[in-house]
Amino acid sequence: MRFLSVKFLTGVTAITPSPISYYPCYALSMKKLLPVLIVFGISFGHTGVTIGNDKTVLSCSERDREYAKFWDNYYDPEDARNFGMKIKQFVKDRNLEALFGFVEGELTWGPRKKFIKGKGFSEIFTEKWSDRVLASDTPCSPVGGRGFMLASGAIWFTKKNDRWQVISINGAREESISAAEIPIGWKTSGGLIPPHCFVRNWMSSDNYEEFESKYSIKSRKIFRKNPGKYFGPDTVRLLPITPSWGGKKIVLAAPLEPCLEGSVIGGEIVKQKKIDLEISKKSIKSRICSSETSCTSYAYRILTKVSRKNCQNLAPNLKGKCEGAFLIAVGDYSGGSMGWDYSYNIYGLFSLPDKRKFVVPLRNFYKKNDAVNYVEKLAQ
Repeated sequence: MRFLSVKFLTGVTAITPSPISYYPCYALSMKKLLPVLIVFGISFGHTGVTIGNDKTVLSCSERDREYAKFWDNYYDPEDARNFGMKIKQFVKDRNLEALFGFVEGELTWGPRKKFIKGKGFSEIFTEKWSDRVLASDTPCSPVGGRGFMLASGAIWFTKKNDRWQVISINGAREESISAAEIPIGWKTSGGLIPPHCFVRNWMSSDNYEEFESKYSIKSRKIFRKNPGKYFGPDTVRLLPITPSWGGKKIVLAAPLEPCLEGSVIGGEIVKQKKIDLEISKKSIKSRICSSETSCTSYAYRILTKVSRKNCQNLAPNLKGKCEGAFLIAVGDYSGGSMGWDYSYNIYGLFSLPDKRKFVVPLRNFYKKNDAVNYVEKLAQ
């Protein structure tokens, strides 16, 4: 018997990823996470003064320099502030091309380069947005492991591979990539697929590591990016495995029927749980509690369709038929200041010869823009 109650909401649930997971300094030692809170006590208002030729009073404080030491001096506070000032100058000049010249590859969050090509500054950003950026303080220190920000997160930037770069821009004009026929949720003959059925690479990567160990997978980077290629009789199987830490069995591909019944949560096989779904105009959400004080929220949004042919090609060794595939923004939130953790993945619904069905991860992305570019290329 399935316990599935659905509540239709009138509001729109926006899926906005937290920037934390994508910034390079997030990978630093976990022992540094607690002292990160001190950054919020750092003043970001500075008054640099130029005296004579090439004689500049440092704009950043000693406290800023001490905080840079805390982060192993991967940045210089004065360099950080100067880069922020350059960003603001391009915003002031309304120079869209120069601003995106600071973007390596694609933004983690914000417009694609293809989308802004040929457009004017005012077609992407409003006057209000520009005014906020220009009026904001220019930081000498990062917001913990998230990177540096202007205007409360309108622009995020960081230093990576010895280069300063813009990594996210929030508040820009959004690109509509979903066709009119794209559904709000993924409907199957057994019901609507809930968010927790879409297994992702956990933030710790422990789930993928267990399968890598179980099946002696050496190319971990390739496996985590292209899991679909590894499903098959002689590689990563669809069946659950017992992890090294014991306890609940885990899966990478969620069996559809148990998942609809509430027996598969985030890649773990669990006792059947009651699932409450919230359906908005853009996304599907669920909230599952293991106790009165411990709950996790899940959400997903279908971004665009992937053809069945490409779905089959992304899982060439899997002995089953792809019934449908989508690029999906999927995330979870367990509380705390870290916010939602999102990824952008292609999933396929496969029917096996024995009639069992699985929701299979085929291709994983950290950046929405990279995912959209990939799907567009597949369709060509």
